[in-house]
Amino acid sequence: MRLKEKMSEELKDRVAIVTGGAGGIGSRIAREYARAGARVVVASRGQEKLDKIAREIKSMGGESLAIATDVTDPEQVDNMVRQTISRFGGVDIMVNNAGGAMFIKPPETLKPAEWNAAIALNLNSVFLCSAAVSKYMIEQKSGRIINISSVAGIRLSPSFVHYGAAKAAVINLTKSLAVCWGPHNINVNCIAPGLTATEGVANWLPAKTRDDGTPVPPLQYPPDPEHVAQLAVFLASAASERISGELFPIRALGELA
Repeated sequence: MRLKEKMSEELKDRVAIVTGGAGGIGSRIAREYARAGARVVVASRGQEKLDKIAREIKSMGGESLAIATDVTDPEQVDNMVRQTISRFGGVDIMVNNAGGAMFIKPPETLKPAEWNAAIALNLNSVFLCSAAVSKYMIEQKSGRIINISSVAGIRLSPSFVHYGAAKAAVINLTKSLAVCWGPHNINVNCIAPGLTATEGVANWLPAKTRDDGTPVPPLQYPPDPEHVAQLAVFLASAASERISGELFPIRALGELA
């Protein structure tokens, strides 16, 4: 079935940028946005993977643009936003999804360069991309910014202290930007996924059945990336127009216990 045959009207003709758009969660957000009627810009470092996502969206009847971007580089971020506006005439939604744990090691062995690289990717990029789109959103007096943090930013993260610290900062940054840009009708919210059933973490996923053979209840099993994407659609839609500065964890029950 072609996308246009099952397209909803939630995000019709809205222009969305999704960073980390070739990844497990990012690619799902891009597709769900397209299904909701948005014109989607996907961005990450690798052009080839981005082109694949853009082709998939176009083959389904959607509109998409792939822009290779290092979101830790201010000039590349500005270029990404300029290309988006040149192609689609504006930008309505910014999803700051790019990120990664990068180094799984005890803190005493973490090198300063590794710490800086992790903070740049997981925190600095969120500020850079948000700031880059803000001037256009302020001018048009509307916009949605959705930051993807992590449960690691809420609870302890001893295996990757750099990642947890950055993701915790993203939560605080979300709340501060929501206050700063609220007068301009810009909603800023944050999603904090826990362990999510993407291809990249397949080896870490628990069994779907208990020892006695009964299935694990859905709410006690890690969510699929599509569940995160559906929440991102809600936060970009008119249904959430009075929600800003909020944190939305999405994880298996008990993961924050």
